[in-house]
Amino acid sequence: MSVLAVEKSLLYTRLSTALKQRIEAGEWGYGAMLPSEHELCEVYNVSRGTVRQAMAELEAEGLVRRERGRGTFLAHSGIQTIPKLNHQSTISFIVPYVRDSFIPSILLGLESIARHNGCSVVFNHVENDLSQQDEALRKVLSQGLDSIVLYPVSSQEAGPVLRDLAARRFPLVIVDRTIHGLQSDAVTSDNFGGGVIATQHLLSLGHRHVAFLSWIEPATSMEYRRLGYRQALQEAGLPNDPALEWEVVGYPDIDQTALEQRLLQTGRPTAIFAANDQLAMAVLRAARAARLSIPDDLALVGFDNLDISAQLDIPLTTIAQPAFEIGRVAGELVLMRLSQEMHYIQKRILPVQLIVRRSCGAI
Repeated sequence: MSVLAVEKSLLYTRLSTALKQRIEAGEWGYGAMLPSEHELCEVYNVSRGTVRQAMAELEAEGLVRRERGRGTFLAHSGIQTIPKLNHQSTISFIVPYVRDSFIPSILLGLESIARHNGCSVVFNHVENDLSQQDEALRKVLSQGLDSIVLYPVSSQEAGPVLRDLAARRFPLVIVDRTIHGLQSDAVTSDNFGGGVIATQHLLSLGHRHVAFLSWIEPATSMEYRRLGYRQALQEAGLPNDPALEWEVVGYPDIDQTALEQRLLQTGRPTAIFAANDQLAMAVLRAARAARLSIPDDLALVGFDNLDISAQLDIPLTTIAQPAFEIGRVAGELVLMRLSQEMHYIQKRILPVQLIVRRSCGAI
């Protein structure tokens, strides 16, 4: 082997070793997206070829999984330890609404790690109202609570209360959707990847006229699912038709009338990817009202895998989010913040899974 070849081998071996050490130290949690090739080239002063060799080695060892066009994700949890706190902490869990099993599942995950570490959780529901959310955040400070897990009402730019919390480095973790312009720890599902998977599944069943259904209220989770939908169409060589990207009012009730009207129009889609299971269930009701059969006339895929999704008259094909794990990881990050063992912002992206049931027509 030439000297040059030996040097190259040493470079990628050193890089893979350095990344393993960061993984084992718990710098990234299970499902987290690792830095991009460009970022690793800059940090370690190596070529892109060296980065790819190192990543291939980590993938062969089962430490990471690489997804074309999306990035590299951690497939191994590392050795994450949470130092014992010297006092009993209380975590405030603030949510916009409770209308299905998703948020309770996050709460169970959060409560499980809190209880394991001698902490408690206070639950606060703000009726999808930004002013009530701000009031709840202020109450946390006035009551002397020392950490927050926030499922935000909206992804729109953070208001003064949230900006103040972030500026003072208050232990704050955002879950499900991020907030534009807010530098904070966050735990989300792989919404982009889920959007790609859901759309690819419908395309694989022969559909070429697939609509994407979201709601009007701003949420980064929905936007990433929309981008995943567009990516899948692009990869299939299909045009992105804005007329097939539907939006409806989502809170407090989904506007079913608007859906019925769209389903009755000439040239309606043969399949719909609904950005959450609540929207998918509204499609089921609208299709029934429009005398359309699912999946014969209209294939349907949702996102969330709510408890009820498998129990519907037409069981729903959906993308399963790891809701319990979102809560558990959020609690882990909060406790790391409280113990002052984490000094950098963490964005955890957890993997999702396609659950195939009758609504898509595959079975």
